Amino acid sequence: MPVKPVTRDAITAALKECGPMSVIELVDHLGWGRNRINACMTTARANHPGKFFRIVRYQLQVGVRGRETPVYAAGRGRDAPRPAFDQEHAKTVHRRNYLRNRAHRAAQRKRREGAPPASWLTGLIPMGQRGT
Repeated sequence: MPVKPVTRDAITAALKECGPMSVIELVDHLGWGRNRINACMTTARANHPGKFFRIVRYQLQVGVRGRETPVYAAGRGRDAPRPAFDQEHAKTVHRRNYLRNRAHRAAQRKRREGAPPASWLTGLIPMGQRGT
């Protein structure tokens, strides 16, 4: 008689109760280790593709480098297509980060080069024309 899949049944029940969740959310909900949940889901998906768990969507990671996090749901079905992670994606991410950090880099450069401190007089009258 085979062993009852306790971990898989608990994960399936949690996904049916709370809706689609990522592995991190399952860890928080069930209070188990990430390795235990990852191993169970990977094994179930490899041995029984499309039978117990399916990927509903991919969620972008915030504050962490790397690929998108899959969001799982309980039940049969096909996985959602994985978003492109090609050269065009890298260009858009680089451009977004460049525009976000441009002012910060300019302030660092001015501080490093020893720019004069900002004053309300700066830019009003050129230093050569100012009578001291």
